[in-house]
Amino acid sequence: MAAGLLILALLVVLVVAAVRKAESRQPGGRTADVHAVRRFFQYLLLYGLLVVVTVGLSGLLGRLLESDVLVRADEAPLARSLAFTVVGVPLFVGLALWSRRRITEDPEEARSLGWAFYVSAASLTSLVVAMTQLHQVLEWATGQQDYDGRALASFVVWGASWVVHWLVDARVTPPAHAHPHHLLGSLIGLVTAATGLAGLLAGALRSLLGLEGDVLAGAGGTMLLEGLVTLAVGAPVWFLYWSRTAVRYQRDPLWLGYVLLAGVAGGLVTAIIAASTLIYSVLVWLVGEPRSADPAVHFDGAPTAAAAALVGTLVWWYHHALLEEAGAEARTEVRRVYEYLMAGVALLAGAGGLATVIVALIEAVTGTAQVLVAGSAVNTLLVAATLLGVGGPVWWVYWRRIQRAARAAPSAELASPSRRIYLFVLLGLGGVAAVVALLVGVFFLFEDVVEGTVGAETLRRMRVAIGVLVTSGAIASYHLAVYRADRGQAPSGIEARGPSFVLLVGPTDADLARAVARRTQGRVQAWSRADDGIAAWSVDEVMAALEETVGDEVIVLADPAGPRVIPIHRRPEHQHLGKS
Repeated sequence: MAAGLLILALLVVLVVAAVRKAESRQPGGRTADVHAVRRFFQYLLLYGLLVVVTVGLSGLLGRLLESDVLVRADEAPLARSLAFTVVGVPLFVGLALWSRRRITEDPEEARSLGWAFYVSAASLTSLVVAMTQLHQVLEWATGQQDYDGRALASFVVWGASWVVHWLVDARVTPPAHAHPHHLLGSLIGLVTAATGLAGLLAGALRSLLGLEGDVLAGAGGTMLLEGLVTLAVGAPVWFLYWSRTAVRYQRDPLWLGYVLLAGVAGGLVTAIIAASTLIYSVLVWLVGEPRSADPAVHFDGAPTAAAAALVGTLVWWYHHALLEEAGAEARTEVRRVYEYLMAGVALLAGAGGLATVIVALIEAVTGTAQVLVAGSAVNTLLVAATLLGVGGPVWWVYWRRIQRAARAAPSAELASPSRRIYLFVLLGLGGVAAVVALLVGVFFLFEDVVEGTVGAETLRRMRVAIGVLVTSGAIASYHLAVYRADRGQAPSGIEARGPSFVLLVGPTDADLARAVARRTQGRVQAWSRADDGIAAWSVDEVMAALEETVGDEVIVLADPAGPRVIPIHRRPEHQHLGKS
């Protein structure tokens, strides 16, 4: 194993050396292609060696901290740890020092994609492994598991790796290139902390409601300790990555995407699903047929659902308040993705409820004992009522907000890719579901016709197909009407024309550039000014300024009085300045 690892490492090193030699032969300097190849192998090898080194050191340290390992015959793990350490450490240190020199000599190295990949992958890998091992260590500390020296060793080694890469990233990587790393770390911390908080609350609720006999020895106490441990692992990560770092970032599309999709949408979807589960359990207990007459058995999962609903609502509320505080209420494409996604999820839930209503009605009419949901047709109706009661209002809230935006700014909303994808996906899903349901239903009908057994049983067999056919047909028909209405309004909303080339020099706003491109039907580029105090533009301000100037190619500059337009004539692309 050690020989194979050494041969692989030497081969990659030889490739890197060959690339470096090729770079030195390039006339006039190094090319971007050669740089990309060299960085690919360099940082991929550096990441692989990091994993090898940390695994090897963790294995050796684990043997020292795990006393019973020393007396066991486990030559293969020992040989692997020794090989990884002896071979990996010198190679990793050598390649790391060479990479450091490259970054010191060439400022572009720290801004390269290869370095961003390495430092992000190394940091996040170390973080996830260290969190997992810390979870096991804390479970031992709280008496839930036996002592595991290997988990403690892995936590020490991988945690040290994460600390080193965190410090190096802060010193070397440009802040803008570190945003994906910090947002992904924030997501890891958020999910872990929210899971721990939900488990902690669920355990507390089980104990308070008396669903367990012994508070500490029962399942409620175990869940409480497990949630506490998970929260203790995830909360510091979220605090460091988000509260101390990423929350201060510029509100660019990447930041908004994290807050809207991971925070707002993720929290709301979790809350809706958990609340629906809890509401269904209560309805079945009150008016349906519960699976057990014992409340402790029937509501066994209710504390978990209630805790998840509470934590999801808390996550949604925090991120939504963060958006309002930051003033990020502009209708960007990221916000459209969030709203259309929420509308689509809620619509599917409501559609499932409507289809279930139809199925339950057919079950009641046919009087059969076989039902869609275990228990009775009443339970099936309760499932439908829960889905409709939760999904319907949520879809209506978001769809009304979307349609209001479409009426206010049809040129931007109707032409947005999010709206087109939303409509096409629903039309496609509705059409496919309707065709499949129609085929299945007709097959059941003709089968009974041929066998001469047409009756109530035939209708019962077709109940799911009928429910899907009616629901998907209604959804597809409605959104087909919306699509046709959009096509009728789109030409009048996108009639505006303007210069064929516009260079925006001002605040960073990619959505503004795309909106101006749609309005002018020309090519638009956006440059960011490095000085501070540049007020945000709106599409109407830029278009108003463009309408007041004459020129097919213009520059729009940020000015205290508003956007200022300067007509230009670009140099033809085939002409080049310089010495002949």
